[in-house]
Amino acid sequence: SGRPGGDHTRIGFAAIPLNPKLLPVTSKKSARESALRLMGVADYARGLGIDFYRIPANVSPRDSLEQIEEAREAIRELGALFRRLDVRTCFHTTYFCILDSPDPAVVGRSIAELACLAAFDRYAGGGNHVEIHAGGAYGNREGAIRRFVERALGLDEPVFRMLRLENEEHAGKVGTVAELERINRETGIPLLFDVAHYRLNPRERPGPLRSIVETFLATWRGATTYPVLHYSTTGPKSGAHLPVDPAGFWEYIGQLHGLGFDVMLETKEKEKDVLRVKEYCRSHAIVP
Repeated sequence: SGRPGGDHTRIGFAAIPLNPKLLPVTSKKSARESALRLMGVADYARGLGIDFYRIPANVSPRDSLEQIEEAREAIRELGALFRRLDVRTCFHTTYFCILDSPDPAVVGRSIAELACLAAFDRYAGGGNHVEIHAGGAYGNREGAIRRFVERALGLDEPVFRMLRLENEEHAGKVGTVAELERINRETGIPLLFDVAHYRLNPRERPGPLRSIVETFLATWRGATTYPVLHYSTTGPKSGAHLPVDPAGFWEYIGQLHGLGFDVMLETKEKEKDVLRVKEYCRSHAIVP
């Protein structure tokens, strides 16, 4: 799937590398320590030929904006390093970031987490988005959607602009394709498609994948970052992530030929699976 200028589709991994020498990636002591550790990850990923990486959300202990401020020079260096190495980056929120929660304390902590990621992005020189789920349905899908929309629209503009809303696999959460398309119509937040979530969600009706992906990618027009899709190989009945099946991956990508996007592999095998998928592409002479 090409893009303007003939650039390639980037295939990345998320957060903590499989390589035990790079554990842990983030520090419970300081955001500066996290930034310094992430420099090692940047060099490591590029050394493997990997040019897409998802920075963990817990870069700042206890989501402290003061910590981010104190770490600004190290974060600037980190952002410059990722650019110099041509490694594209992004964020995904933690499990505790739930904007549609009925609990005001949870919402407050969620907003604090998003504010920290936006501040980190600003000091890093920009170019990152934040991938987020809408949250639980709490027995009232309509009310949950309303809360998400209102709270998202109430965020500070720089934070709101970074949001990318991902579809869900759990029936008890807001996040079917139809629900996300509705939220996009009401907010303009770009939509991120995860094919494994789609296949596992019992509320979804199977449809033509390419058409859904095209609809989601179209919501990124005018966005500040390049479109992303998520991919994982999961068990037939559970969402447990298995090592990625390269044949299945390239079969899926083949259905999307001509569309422009990067792919984040969500797998416990991390960088190993990225390399496995790339090697399969080379050895089978697949033209991405």
